[in-house]
Amino acid sequence: MNINKNLATFFNVPQDIEKTKSNHGGTYDIANFQKDYDYVQQNLKNLVENGNNALENALKVATESDSPRAFEVVAILLKTMADLNNNVLDVHKKAKDLTGSKVEVKQTNNAVFVGSTKDLQNLLNKDRSTEKENCIDAEIVKDESK
Repeated sequence: MNINKNLATFFNVPQDIEKTKSNHGGTYDIANFQKDYDYVQQNLKNLVENGNNALENALKVATESDSPRAFEVVAILLKTMADLNNNVLDVHKKAKDLTGSKVEVKQTNNAVFVGSTKDLQNLLNKDRSTEKENCIDAEIVKDESK
């Protein structure tokens, strides 16, 4: 017996790894992803919050002691906090990339109001309207000719 077989029997590991590949690995589960995403997001927020507290205390120590090393620690902590904030944004970007969710922007072009300026003012700001009871209700017309 060679050393690999001895170690495999000692640690109860299969000797031929290729034969024991798992078929259930690598699948995407949205429920697990959401739990992991929430967990990572909460951890990063806690780290940022604790880092802000540590930064305030380190800054107090640095200003009171007037030590160059204390200011160096504050500078390193500032860099770490900036990296943590970037990590929060990276988690959002990676989650968006993995889930494939796209933000749709609705845009209205060529909106036309038919009426007088008095009617438009009454429509836009009903609190300052001169005709509080008789405000015009707007109707959205969708142009299907495009």
